[in-house]
Amino acid sequence: MNLKKRLAAVDIDGTLVTDTKELLPQTKMDIQAFIQNGGVFVLATGRPTPGIRRYAEELDLKHLGGYIISYNGARTFDAKTNALLFQKNIPPDCYSRIFDAAEKLNLPLTGYKNDVAVTQKANDRYFQMETTINRLKIQRVPDMRTEFAYETPKFLITGEADFLGDAEGKLRAMLSDLPLAVFRSEPFFLEITAKGCDKGAAMLELAAARGIKPEETMACGDGFNDVTMLCAAGLGVAMANAQAPAKEAAAYITESNLENGVGKALRKFAL
Repeated sequence: MNLKKRLAAVDIDGTLVTDTKELLPQTKMDIQAFIQNGGVFVLATGRPTPGIRRYAEELDLKHLGGYIISYNGARTFDAKTNALLFQKNIPPDCYSRIFDAAEKLNLPLTGYKNDVAVTQKANDRYFQMETTINRLKIQRVPDMRTEFAYETPKFLITGEADFLGDAEGKLRAMLSDLPLAVFRSEPFFLEITAKGCDKGAAMLELAAARGIKPEETMACGDGFNDVTMLCAAGLGVAMANAQAPAKEAAAYITESNLENGVGKALRKFAL
């Protein structure tokens, strides 16, 4: 069967799964039909890698094949072999400036070490949600500066939307001369990654490695951190429940995450 789109990169929260984090049976069937017809399926999320494994298992990607992009593009894995294909870490020589800025703005930083959430101050409800949903162990340290002698894929700052909205611009300005990206992935998540590390770049890197042209790709998403992927894909598809920036970046609006929007987009544009 000739697929209209050969690669589909799909966000998880608010896109692939319902608001209660469940995968709809029809969505699973549509994704598996895409893979069985020769499609390359990619889970692309800001989540740490452990928070993706449940859905990779439910979709049976270990047997059917597929890929995982985690940490907003910092890690790309082969879902069948669990092999790490690509990685992008924050340059360690940026750490001191990041810690200085976080202290000045009173931002609770969380970093990651082997999929463990490492923090000194973070303990709000969004941090608890992040670690619970993603089944992360928590390591509390007395000093982030002395702890981070290793590379990390990203730093996360959690908090209320108004607080992070005010902090985002200030933090970006303070770090603007460094090779870093500062952005909100959700209203209550503010993230720092290496410059050029995002879902869109990771998706295109993977597509090129598979011999797939950009115009042969599609992406489905709903959040702030999906914008780069929606813009980079040959076809960007936003969910009906998406944030306004994601809808503006998309070429097509599908139904919501509660109505199998992903599956319907696959059937319309790929199968």
